[in-house]
Amino acid sequence: MKTNYYKFLLSVLFAFALAPAFSQFSAGLDIGLPNGSWSDGWSAGFGVSARYEKEIQDKLNWTASAGFVSFSGKSFTTLVGYNPAGQPIYGTEKYSSVTIIPVTGGVKYYFQESNTGFYGAADIGLFIASGGGSSSTKFGFSPGVGYRLEKFDFSFRLNAVSDGNYLGLRAAYIFPAK
Repeated sequence: MKTNYYKFLLSVLFAFALAPAFSQFSAGLDIGLPNGSWSDGWSAGFGVSARYEKEIQDKLNWTASAGFVSFSGKSFTTLVGYNPAGQPIYGTEKYSSVTIIPVTGGVKYYFQESNTGFYGAADIGLFIASGGGSSSTKFGFSPGVGYRLEKFDFSFRLNAVSDGNYLGLRAAYIFPAK
């Protein structure tokens, strides 16, 4: 799995090198907040993402995104056994860290004018999760809202991925066109 991280990192660096050629390319920092029962075992996650955006028609764009978010496992207490007096003995264990690599495509609709202001977005795609010696790939849906300034894009999404739902916050820099 380490090889995949290096391939992904190399791809992101290559995209950064070509960024000026794409007028709608952005790179951002991501925060993932687990919700539901998933939040019992994992803390907030941090990561990076890259997104390409191209206009379909006025105010409507298609997007392609990839990134990764790494969530650290929380500690929990377990019953280890009993001492000779019959009193319980507790130990502390920790959930494994989990890394999620979302690879998605979708649409973005700007409410005011094209490529600026408030927007609604929806992405669908694959979410590749690895941690604790195993990995899995799941299909997910990510509706969200955001606000785009001239060079910055801020968004909030619900990443609905079967048993691993999380809220995603993204702050991104939009690379200028040549």
